[in-house]
Amino acid sequence: MKKLLINAALLMLLVGTFSSCKKKLEDNYLNPELTADGSLGKLFSGMFMNKRIHPSYWDYYTFIMPTTAAFSQLSSLSPGNQMYVPNTSYTEGRWTDFYNGSLGTDYNYSGPGILNNYREMQLSIGSLTPTEQQQQKAYLKCAQVLVYDQASQMIDLWGDIPFTKASSLNTADRTVKPAPFDDAAALYDTLITGLKELNTYFDTATLAPTTASGLAKADLMYFGDLSKWQRYANSLRLRLLMRISNVSESKAQTEITAMLADAATYPLIEDNSQNALFKMSPTAVRSDLYDVFRDFGYAPAYLMDTLMVQNSDPRTAVYWDADANNGYKGVPYNVTSTEYGAGGFATYDSATFYYNNNIPDVIFTASEVSFLKAEAGERWGVGSAQSSYENAIYQSVAFYYGINQSKIARDNPPTKWDTLHVPSSATIAAFLLKTPIAYSGTSTEKLAKIYTQKWVHFGILETGQAWAELRRTDYPVLQFATSSNGNASAPPVRLLYPSTETLYNTVNYNAVAAKDKRDTKIFWDVK
Repeated sequence: MKKLLINAALLMLLVGTFSSCKKKLEDNYLNPELTADGSLGKLFSGMFMNKRIHPSYWDYYTFIMPTTAAFSQLSSLSPGNQMYVPNTSYTEGRWTDFYNGSLGTDYNYSGPGILNNYREMQLSIGSLTPTEQQQQKAYLKCAQVLVYDQASQMIDLWGDIPFTKASSLNTADRTVKPAPFDDAAALYDTLITGLKELNTYFDTATLAPTTASGLAKADLMYFGDLSKWQRYANSLRLRLLMRISNVSESKAQTEITAMLADAATYPLIEDNSQNALFKMSPTAVRSDLYDVFRDFGYAPAYLMDTLMVQNSDPRTAVYWDADANNGYKGVPYNVTSTEYGAGGFATYDSATFYYNNNIPDVIFTASEVSFLKAEAGERWGVGSAQSSYENAIYQSVAFYYGINQSKIARDNPPTKWDTLHVPSSATIAAFLLKTPIAYSGTSTEKLAKIYTQKWVHFGILETGQAWAELRRTDYPVLQFATSSNGNASAPPVRLLYPSTETLYNTVNYNAVAAKDKRDTKIFWDVK
């Protein structure tokens, strides 16, 4: 449990590290002053420096590409005996970063822990007077949305996780208390309920001028706009409700129907200007992912060839670079080692991905909300499923071209890029009429199109969500090569717990040990 529960001295070092980070970071992000207000602000700001939130080289190289991207077939995978066996030290790093984080000022490799920062915020605000608590509550509430989002992602990867009693050293008695694992389904319910309460808070909150000013500096995503945090919280709640809809359909249907029928009470992320994105600074926390796309850059054939190129998907040019000799040729799912090594495959677009230091962290987008609405419409008759589906694709096209057009090139980009123009409405409308895309067919066929196009939209920037939805819906229908490893011939359906839990949290781990298998499905995965 030593790695799960960071000690108080290390927490102070984390806070100090962020507070005294490079001048260029302070210049870009206007860190709050060293006051009670500022300490809450710095802890909140520090969450964005966690390398699992902003696009970091380490997260992409060691975790996203070989794990969630590979297992959802959004990146190609070099064939081999260990191709479906996640590196346990790297998956442990993902686990540890949620709780502890790591020391250092290079945010490609380091950053404060998400849950520890939040617990420290809870402790800090508890020491204030009731009046001060009311004034500073906004910091805690915004942080709570981020924590709930990350906690749900941890559940989607592992199932039961320590949460309610985790990070005990960041509570009042500063005592190590091994944390039990919360039941995944029960914890999902807690998050869903908490997000509804957060909606009420954001809807009624008024900020004193000093708090509004401090939050605007500390909030590195929405810059203190609580109306956007409200939209993000509600959109996250919509995602989680839909995630459980195959196991708790009545609850999901009732709650989602109520949300979608009352947009004034439950505002959602409706357009790309409201997206939850942590946008990079080219001088401080650059999303320098060149080496990632250089080493994991081949396009998977089903996504590129079958879905995008064959259907003239308007996102093709902004997503892929054709190979000089073979054009838009992707890596087949059953590629041999010799074929993979020979290369000649298309790659991720150089301007949008390879050389772009301004790739944002994609936390939540309007397109995902529209796909969720489309699913609700098709399954339960809420709103217009077709309208929401088609709107989601329009939003997705605009989103990816927006990343391309806001690119900030790294130091040694190609000398010239072709100018990519945003596809016209007529071009997108023509795409929507193509048989594999058009909103037609049986209800099952329509849902398959919703799920598949949402998977396309998630792409390489939201592979965690793509892997979760692939397991929940079983769409798109993908073929995976069979590995010669008898214990791991296909991708797992969950990650194994880190060895530190078995060593330092033994009693609590033993309570969930029977579930700790690569083929134990997450509770919402019932298809």
